[in-house]
Amino acid sequence: MNGALTFNANNLQDFNITTQVGIITNVINHTSIPEKIAELFTKADANGSVIPSINYPTKRISIGGIIKGSSQDNLDTRIDAFKAYFNGKDKNLDIDYAGSTRRYIATANSIGVSREQKALYATFTIEFICTNPFGLDISATSIINQAAYTSATFNATPTITGSAPYQLPIFTITINALTGTGDYIQISNDNNDQQIMLYGLGLAANDVVVIDCANRVVTVNDLPVDYFGTFLEVELGASSITYTDGFATRSVDIDGEYIKRYL
Repeated sequence: MNGALTFNANNLQDFNITTQVGIITNVINHTSIPEKIAELFTKADANGSVIPSINYPTKRISIGGIIKGSSQDNLDTRIDAFKAYFNGKDKNLDIDYAGSTRRYIATANSIGVSREQKALYATFTIEFICTNPFGLDISATSIINQAAYTSATFNATPTITGSAPYQLPIFTITINALTGTGDYIQISNDNNDQQIMLYGLGLAANDVVVIDCANRVVTVNDLPVDYFGTFLEVELGASSITYTDGFATRSVDIDGEYIKRYL
């Protein structure tokens, strides 16, 4: 029996040793990398080719195991309840892994349940499709935590981990106080020159700016706003992220975090 496993908060490892009934999931295949597409273009008038981009459109995960009942009627009831677990779309598939929980956003693509006549157990296989191809941590990792900062520029040099090609940070800038008319905030990824900027929004004390690179949205006080540039994609390893603003004086709290993504 493998570790804890749930789908849409339904326990898929609930076998009771005392009563000898419940679900045992003993096959959990999720460690292969997502499906990978690398487009190949032939060089014009030359031997060779180039790969301009690599994409991971989806991931497939399969599990298998046994449902055990205390009687034939009890097993029938358990099978019906089991199949109903998988009605949802894009639900959390949480797997005990590496001493923590690895989360996939998954939809059951096929459900197979097989039982012998008069047997008190049934075997099952489930295949999931994950439209988000990467496994996720269930808690965030901090990369910036700077309170009451008063200079126009701040640089952070976190080490980014996970195993996906890049990670997607979320930045929260809380403006405690400011003076001046240079109304802009910019955050830059110094490793690849990506920049995202807010300009001309009339920012004021007590405003909270969120730059969410994971969900591709920027908000001020929870309301979406326009922005310039591109959302940051931070690669693994040593990183350099710079905050800049145009105010004459300021006191800002600068927080950055990311949910680690894994192949």
